[in-house]
Amino acid sequence: MSNLVFYILWLGAVANAITLPKSYDTVWTTQSNNSAGSMPVGAGDIGLNVWAEDGDVLFYIAQSGAFDENNSLLKLGRVRLTMDPNPFGTGCSFEQRLLLNDGYAEVKGDNNTVVKIWVDVNTSDIHIGIDNAANITLRAAMESWRTSGYQMVTNEQHAVPAIPLPYQYPDTVNFTSGGVLSFHHNYETPLFDFQAKEQGLVDPESYYDPMRNNTFGSFMYSPQLDDTSISYGKYLNTSYTAFTLSSSRPRSSFQLYIGTAQAQTTEIGAWQQNLINKTLQAADRTQASSLQWWHDFWDRSYIIINPDAPSTDSGFQVGKNYQYFRYLMGCNAKGQFPTRFNGGLFTFDPVLTDNTTAFTPDYRRWSGGTFTAQNQRLLYWPLLKSGDFDIMEQSFDFYGNISPNSRKLGQLYFGLDVGLTTEQLDNSGLPNVFEYNANTFQYNTTRSYLYPPGVDFNDYLSWLSDTANEFADMVVLAKSYGGVDIERWTPFVEYQLAYFDEFYRQRNGLSVDGELILYPASGAETYKLALNPSSTVAGLRAVIADILNFDAPLTKGNETYYNQYSARLPPTPLQPCPGSPNLICIAPAANFSFAENTEPTALYPIFPWGEYGLGQPTNLSFAYNAYFHDNQSASYHGDNGWRQDQIWWARMGLTDLAANNTAYRFADSTQYRFPVFKGPNYDWSPDINHYGSGAIGLQEMLLQTFAKNNTEIRLLPAWPTDWNGYFKLLAPEQTVVSANMTNGKVSDLCVEPEHRRDDVVYGQE
Repeated sequence: MSNLVFYILWLGAVANAITLPKSYDTVWTTQSNNSAGSMPVGAGDIGLNVWAEDGDVLFYIAQSGAFDENNSLLKLGRVRLTMDPNPFGTGCSFEQRLLLNDGYAEVKGDNNTVVKIWVDVNTSDIHIGIDNAANITLRAAMESWRTSGYQMVTNEQHAVPAIPLPYQYPDTVNFTSGGVLSFHHNYETPLFDFQAKEQGLVDPESYYDPMRNNTFGSFMYSPQLDDTSISYGKYLNTSYTAFTLSSSRPRSSFQLYIGTAQAQTTEIGAWQQNLINKTLQAADRTQASSLQWWHDFWDRSYIIINPDAPSTDSGFQVGKNYQYFRYLMGCNAKGQFPTRFNGGLFTFDPVLTDNTTAFTPDYRRWSGGTFTAQNQRLLYWPLLKSGDFDIMEQSFDFYGNISPNSRKLGQLYFGLDVGLTTEQLDNSGLPNVFEYNANTFQYNTTRSYLYPPGVDFNDYLSWLSDTANEFADMVVLAKSYGGVDIERWTPFVEYQLAYFDEFYRQRNGLSVDGELILYPASGAETYKLALNPSSTVAGLRAVIADILNFDAPLTKGNETYYNQYSARLPPTPLQPCPGSPNLICIAPAANFSFAENTEPTALYPIFPWGEYGLGQPTNLSFAYNAYFHDNQSASYHGDNGWRQDQIWWARMGLTDLAANNTAYRFADSTQYRFPVFKGPNYDWSPDINHYGSGAIGLQEMLLQTFAKNNTEIRLLPAWPTDWNGYFKLLAPEQTVVSANMTNGKVSDLCVEPEHRRDDVVYGQE
């Protein structure tokens, strides 16, 4: 079936396109205290934090790919709108609304004032329209805190403390062509240069480096604003310079356009002129195509729960905030780089997240350009069933772009044509500089046979290379779920898998049973110097099975090789449960030396790998015992951040536990004003992998597809009877499933293609 035919079937799976309940809109009738009380607006590759404070309307601008010399993901700036007479002054009426179905925000005040803010999904340009029943003057300021360079202080550049404290290079900001041009160009690459020397790269210029000559910024322009001025101020703990455009006379209507752009280029002048020209043409573009994009996006898939219930109903909040997770991901649908787990495009002043981080608005914990797959994966797994394959391509391209570097590292360190992909790698594919030699920097210790060059010398991350296996599997499954052409990413998949086969055969040979000896290895960040960790062996087996089942295009191996590879894999280890030796449970590894973090990887054969669960031939009690009766990992559970308990419960059919955890996870935030701004938990605010993990669990409660080689469609396996509504989700073999749920039963079931209805089972039968 062609992609076009599939999408036609997909869009026609229900009679009418979905419209999200109006009650999903976020509406505030008072202004906010600060940027932590902002609401997200975005599209293309732009995210805005929009709020009103002390009568002004403000928003931060973030863009995917805005990486500076230090691999920080910088904001493009902050915009402040000030009107006189002020329709948002003391005693004035006020409403700020996010119109979720349409993907934009409005701020309303006295005199029928409406400030409309939206982002063009195709051009990533920002449009602001201001209408007022009376004439007002407008000042629009681009506020920058990077007009001069400065030396960062301790802990400011969180992820790279191993190098001397980085220097923050300045932006270029000036008035030109009737507007404000603000941009950053990376003339140097100090971080990459440090990595190349530290990691012994013999030809660093041949390596992919997204920081090299990276150029990003904005141009702000309004045909109604013609005066310019420069002023200075301080917001919270950060001083700024304001470049202001002002109206020379009162008007009842204003249009403000902010063009954005990012590219790797040495032609800086041409880049600037193209950005200016693009912005000047923004007035010719309507919102129609962006509105249509959002409407089509919501119609791809949905889970709507108790839509007519009060806003305090837990089921209502789960359904609403599940859609808000998709919204945060949709705001970066066309970004070059994946949405960050630690705040995405919507971080705000860090001191409002952690009062010990009185740094600039660019700061976030765990950096902006370091890719932590253990966290990132939770944002992208749920996009298979929601059908958001265009968004998934960001993560696939990330690995596709770094795959040549990964192969260079495999050759450099081990003389093998394999992909060496570590955990916590930078967007170049090189290990993060601190993690690579952490024990040397912290403890002044030297490497040994257990920690050779090429392997992170770090108690948390050493030998951890299998988290990329999850993205490899997502690539293959995208072909099955969505008919996606994955040929350009299969080299990443195959060379990633080749590492575990070729490296461990080279290092250890095979066991007397002809099996791979995966040692030293790692069960996530927790089980260190491990032998045959269950998260690795179950994962390799699952990815190879999916390659064979779904006929993935192959270049390095062939069907015979992958069958032989699978036969070489050791079984997922089992053990008498620590603390309950009369019971058998999945083991985190056949053996390990020490535990460093708190990830119960004995449960990874449940999710993500689906070896254990409802409908599988394996003994589900082993999984149940691993969760409830292994006292070694008893403290490794939780209900926020990257914890995955609700996913495992759903796959084991434990409805009440899964529902209670999911309701807690998706409840409206009490930390911040916007309902899905939570955190920092283990990471930062807003904690997007908190919701990614929740989205996976919710989908697994509703529809499971991992049994019988991903062909079974199991409906309502862990669904509470008081969650009523309707859904539309995708399944393997390019299948679309939609139905109503009432009192724990399915009605009006539609399965396309029709023959897949024979694969549907219900509940826990």
